[in-house]
Amino acid sequence: MTSFQHFAETVLVPVQLVLTMLGMGATLAPGDFRAVVTHPAGIALGLVLQLVVAPALAVVLTYAFGLGPGFAVGMVLIAAVPGGAVSNLLTFLGRGNVPLSIAMTTASTLGCVITAPLLLRLLAAEYLPDDFALPVGRLLGDIASYLFAPLALGMIFRRFVPKHAQALCDWSVRLSVVVILLIAGSSLGSGRVQPFDYGPMPLLAIIAFTLLHAYGTPHVVRLLGRSDADAVALSVEVTVRNLSIGLLLVGFFFPGEPEQAHVLYACLVYSGVATPVVLPVLYWHRRGRSPALGRRPSVATAPAAPSAPAP
Repeated sequence: MTSFQHFAETVLVPVQLVLTMLGMGATLAPGDFRAVVTHPAGIALGLVLQLVVAPALAVVLTYAFGLGPGFAVGMVLIAAVPGGAVSNLLTFLGRGNVPLSIAMTTASTLGCVITAPLLLRLLAAEYLPDDFALPVGRLLGDIASYLFAPLALGMIFRRFVPKHAQALCDWSVRLSVVVILLIAGSSLGSGRVQPFDYGPMPLLAIIAFTLLHAYGTPHVVRLLGRSDADAVALSVEVTVRNLSIGLLLVGFFFPGEPEQAHVLYACLVYSGVATPVVLPVLYWHRRGRSPALGRRPSVATAPAAPSAPAP
């Protein structure tokens, strides 16, 4: 790992998370979350997609592509980790349901303290060390520091300095995007993983996993009567995972090569593929088209929280 890559992972990633949540908070008020709480069907649907459908799909693709133990754990690990602040930012940029996205991130991140070890034990038990345990303390600390605190600060700023709230949002989002580009550049230039190191099958399995989430989710959401804004939020949430948690856990698997390298490969390749794959969903919605291909934009739908204003 280069010095800049280390700087990106230890400094730039937390900075990006704080900027994202600060900008989101500056556009939101407590009332924006009321519909999410009073009509929890959106969160329930998202959790089913994230905690049931995604792990099942990971297992199916693992067998379908004939992946080895390390890649199998990597696929299950990707499916087990929650969404993150990047998914909230992308939902905002795509004019999706931001309160639903943030509520999903919060619920799935808090829940992963229980669900991640459970899923890994159920689906990858034969590959796990006997003393495997999720670093709960660090996870909860990161949630408080990088999710709740800046979100609350942005909402407080909007409450007491409303005239400048939009400016705070605009600059926070712009700086966040710049930091994301720096992080992506450091990852591409690090040489830690080459996509074709292990042949085509692991790469194809990861791409298939990503495509099915990004473009299958909007159809499921619309068929169940939810809005296009919900479809954007949930599609992004189940596709763009918080792989920093996954990378934190990589060291718990296979202390030696080559299996640990396979888990790392799966996480890093997925983190590089997920965001570009989901961008057309955001583009279609911003252009007034439904993210579910072949469907017209929704007009009247099931109750959902209001979308954030356009950046």
